[in-house]
Amino acid sequence: MKNLVHTILILGMTLSDFAFSEMVGRVFLSETGAGIPNVAVSNGRDLVLTDINGRYKLPEHGAFVYLTRRDGVDPVEWFKSVDADSLDFEISEQIKTPEASFFIQMSDTHVYDRKSDFLAFSSPAIPWFIPDFLVPWITMNILEKSYGDDIADKLRSALSENGYTGDLAGLSASEVYSVYRDEQSAEQSIFEPLDEQIGNAIDEVVGFAPDFVINTGDLVLESNNGSPEAIDRWFKYYLKLTKELPVRIYNTIGNNEIAGTERKEFLPSDPRYGKFFFRSYLGPTHFSFDKGNFHFVALDTHSPDPQEENPDYWNFGKMTPDIQVWFENDLEAHKDKTLVVLNHEPFHFDELWPFENDQHVDDDGLFSQFGVDYVLTGHTHYKSAMKIAGVQHLTAGALSGMRWILPASVHERGYRLFRSRKSELFSAWKETGKPLIALAEPQPQGGKEIVIAAVDEKAAFRDVKFYDGERELTVNPLSEYFFVLAVEQIQSQEIKVVAISGNGDTIVVMLETAER
Repeated sequence: MKNLVHTILILGMTLSDFAFSEMVGRVFLSETGAGIPNVAVSNGRDLVLTDINGRYKLPEHGAFVYLTRRDGVDPVEWFKSVDADSLDFEISEQIKTPEASFFIQMSDTHVYDRKSDFLAFSSPAIPWFIPDFLVPWITMNILEKSYGDDIADKLRSALSENGYTGDLAGLSASEVYSVYRDEQSAEQSIFEPLDEQIGNAIDEVVGFAPDFVINTGDLVLESNNGSPEAIDRWFKYYLKLTKELPVRIYNTIGNNEIAGTERKEFLPSDPRYGKFFFRSYLGPTHFSFDKGNFHFVALDTHSPDPQEENPDYWNFGKMTPDIQVWFENDLEAHKDKTLVVLNHEPFHFDELWPFENDQHVDDDGLFSQFGVDYVLTGHTHYKSAMKIAGVQHLTAGALSGMRWILPASVHERGYRLFRSRKSELFSAWKETGKPLIALAEPQPQGGKEIVIAAVDEKAAFRDVKFYDGERELTVNPLSEYFFVLAVEQIQSQEIKVVAISGNGDTIVVMLETAER
């Protein structure tokens, strides 16, 4: 064996050259045929840059070959199956990204196209041995622990407001839940149709005309519990909702896109098990893209993790070895940019999340090694913003609230608005259908400025002014939704914001400057 290795090295080859075939392709402009250099191309593990003629060469590996999309190279067809007839990428339109971007992060959309799917496939999961008559009582206890003791009153209000005429006053909390569940889950219920709820929320997000939208996972209802037929319906419905929108959406994979892991009759031997549906409809589960000076890295932290007592167990806070290698390669190749990591599960434990044993992710020291600046996640259905070891961690809450089944008064629905400036991101969490006036998260570095987000229900305010007492402050608009004020002109501990809504109402909010 020693002599064989020596002979190969003399011939100028390596063992990898000898053992593995390669995938070759080219990235070029369709109009002129000219190759595009320095485009990052990956097989899901390895990452290379195209040469001066736009050519690349990768080891044969994985299911896809795909591009790191960037300014001028952001095609609709950004990935190809490794067995495609051609692995060339033709760039027909060189889209330019604004130097400063406005984008929206939504998460946990949990779309499904039949109301009855919630009862058939979704949480809370009740053990099979629990009698049916106890299920409403157990469910209400779970909801009260997670969202407060006034759930039954909020369900009564939602039923009454939507036209329920039965007597609710004398019902117990579990009985109220049973009525609400039956009404909400019925295909022809008194409540707003499911597709109208979902469509209105997505229309609101897109109506702000962001440069792009990020969805940080749990796109569909609950694939780990769903049947193959239902999961297929949900993915098709998600594509129907998003495919024709006038904005690019970047989708990361969530734990609820992992099919079959909690459904006994959906076996791992089924080719549709695991990540099949996400890959079939949306492509690679981990990828990256550039927007101006910002490099976004979308991760997939979901992997089989066989345990002695459960050989089919999946860990929702662990990358596969291939993804770990790719992540490091990608960060290394783009370390000159402001790095923004996207993932479904957070990389920290948030005390607001009521489920104590839920998994979160370890970054394996890569955030510190490469200077990751921001991490945008979902999963918890709660909004949060915190700085940990120099990294800003922001969660987006859930666009679906509690998978669209509970009224927003029980669990709020919302998303995050972001505005970039040079190497900084400013964000604010907005509840659907309501105006927002709040200090941005995070605030500018250096403490010399304050950034405030001010947004009407579904558009910019007609007018917005800022006051220190009765004195109007000079403001530098970052955009029609974000405003910068110099700290040196502020003398009191509060800023008064006066906004005029689209229907002419005046909204006044006092913001404590000490909060920044």
